[in-house]
Amino acid sequence: LYRMVNDPSDHDLIRWSDTGDSFFVLDQERFASEVLGRWFKHKNFSSFVRQ
Repeated sequence: LYRMVNDPSDHDLIRWSDTGDSFFVLDQERFASEVLGRWFKHKNFSSFVRQ
């Protein structure tokens, strides 16, 4: 998760909060279709949240 949030190529979709203690997904649909498949065996945003 740390490496995924730190990946600069996806900062328009996911990034750390200003304090660095949480992260934000800025576009759930694009995040699911463009990012999740690279890091997990699924592209389901709800499954990502549960993990």
